[in-house]
Amino acid sequence: MTEAGVRVPALEDAEEAEKEAGRVSKIPVVPQGAPWTAVERVMFERRSIRKFRKTQVPAHVIRRLLEVARFAPSQGNCQPWKLVVVRDAAMIQGMEDFCVGECRKLTESLDYATMRKGSLKYRVARAKTKVFGRLQPNMLHPVPITACTAIAQGRFAVFHHAPTVILVLMDKRAIGVPAIDIGICGTNIVLAAQSLGLGTCWVGFSKFLNESKEWCAKFGAEDPFEIEEAICVGYPVGDTTHLIPRETHETAWFEGGKRELIY
Repeated sequence: MTEAGVRVPALEDAEEAEKEAGRVSKIPVVPQGAPWTAVERVMFERRSIRKFRKTQVPAHVIRRLLEVARFAPSQGNCQPWKLVVVRDAAMIQGMEDFCVGECRKLTESLDYATMRKGSLKYRVARAKTKVFGRLQPNMLHPVPITACTAIAQGRFAVFHHAPTVILVLMDKRAIGVPAIDIGICGTNIVLAAQSLGLGTCWVGFSKFLNESKEWCAKFGAEDPFEIEEAICVGYPVGDTTHLIPRETHETAWFEGGKRELIY
């Protein structure tokens, strides 16, 4: 029974209940080998853009992305996110400078690959890296550490000189795994942007902004909220129409009492 006292049919009775209510919907037929839909093509063609044109994206287009984000699914429909749009060039530069400074601190204390092998500093950094690596294996993976060093040395921009940056804040009180809901919300944004001819790039280094009380106060990233990700948005430079190769993964397929591996 629902709160209104209306009986909710069991799942096995759902189809019959639908027929009785006169709401039978037609099952869509997708022939084998049918062309990809527009939505599927957007998913295939999306790629991370790290070179943007200086031309700003119209505000009404960004608002479209925010509206699409609002309709992202979340556990219990709790929508554990808050979006902050930054389009002020000086402000984005300030965010960049702060994150670069944090990367320098991290590199100087942990990236032993940049230190003289065998030195005391090298041995201390390596020991610290092993400890922190166990505590934060994702953040201290070789890929982000290498990128962190490149940022610290001025060879890689945090926000890629994008004209618009959308910060995705996460409510840590949310049920389930709010970080997954944040990822879904952000995916809605990047796919919608792709469909509108824009380029995007996820920026995990934006989390460094959580270390600044000043930035957190400006963005409303105060407990229980924190900055989880940032998405750069703008018009791409160059030809971005070619597909990026992706690894084929082994998938277990169970059907008819049998297990099959597909690729």
